[in-house]
Amino acid sequence: MVSDKEEGTPSSNAYSIILLGFIAGVLTIPAFIFLYKYFPSIEINVRENPIRLDHMILFLVLFFVIFYLLKKLRVLILIIVFAGAIILTATNFMNLYTLENLYHDYKALLYDISNNTIEQKFFTNEVKFFKEEKLREAVDYLNPVVRNYAVNVANKHFSEDRILSPSLKWVHFFSIFKEVHEKWNYVYDPHNEDYYAKASETIEQLKFDNQFKGDCDDHAILMGAIIKAVGGEVRLVKTRVSRKDGSTVGHMYPEVKFGDVKELEAVVYLIKNIYFPAETKGKNINYYQDNKGFIWLNFDYNDNYPGGAYQSNIRESEVLI
Repeated sequence: MVSDKEEGTPSSNAYSIILLGFIAGVLTIPAFIFLYKYFPSIEINVRENPIRLDHMILFLVLFFVIFYLLKKLRVLILIIVFAGAIILTATNFMNLYTLENLYHDYKALLYDISNNTIEQKFFTNEVKFFKEEKLREAVDYLNPVVRNYAVNVANKHFSEDRILSPSLKWVHFFSIFKEVHEKWNYVYDPHNEDYYAKASETIEQLKFDNQFKGDCDDHAILMGAIIKAVGGEVRLVKTRVSRKDGSTVGHMYPEVKFGDVKELEAVVYLIKNIYFPAETKGKNINYYQDNKGFIWLNFDYNDNYPGGAYQSNIRESEVLI
């Protein structure tokens, strides 16, 4: 006698599992994109190719959790998905987190930074910073002239694509770099003198012809002061640069802190694809990772984008401002 309530056939059960797996995979992707940046980086190298174990672990955990919930709590999950769709639609129309944001976050996740970045290795001499007190006085980021200039140029560029960055500060740093770089003109110090022009003094030069003038010290001081004035963490690095005749000359440049390795993925994607695509075409983003794991980008004037090539692999001394 055949029962009124027959069990599902193996083929129908397999079809149901495949369908649930597909839905779980679709739901896992946006959840993973949102959460992966908050998990610590776990990386191993296989034949010099980095493999992100944290990505694999997080994705699999999310997938199986969502799969289990779909199997046991289908109605609840459908309600959550429906609510999520409504929230995403609302944030899209309110311009808080748009579908374009989701698209670029997904592209940033898949973006291969291994072929687009160079981690700079340095020889550190640990020489005491010469005239450090005068240098700090020159970085007068609390001066109203510096602060007012900083808040204005921080918002001058990239306003249309500002929402694509997970950090507003990053956009401000990029805007400041672009503005200072476009206006910078190299002028030597007085003979046999190290003249540290205050940032406020350099900004006053705009009254003459809307241009900045000075040497590497003045550029580093100005860039550091402006970025510091809008909440950035900056340090000024002294180095020695080799000349064609074999001699060396002193040089100073600014570095800006951008977070850890996880932030680096998004930063490189934004520089190469959103904010400086033409300037970085065929070029690498150069960075330095300190002993605490934080990433610092080179903001020197020798390249027209943040993360340009370092002029030397020697770090004689540095000052955090």
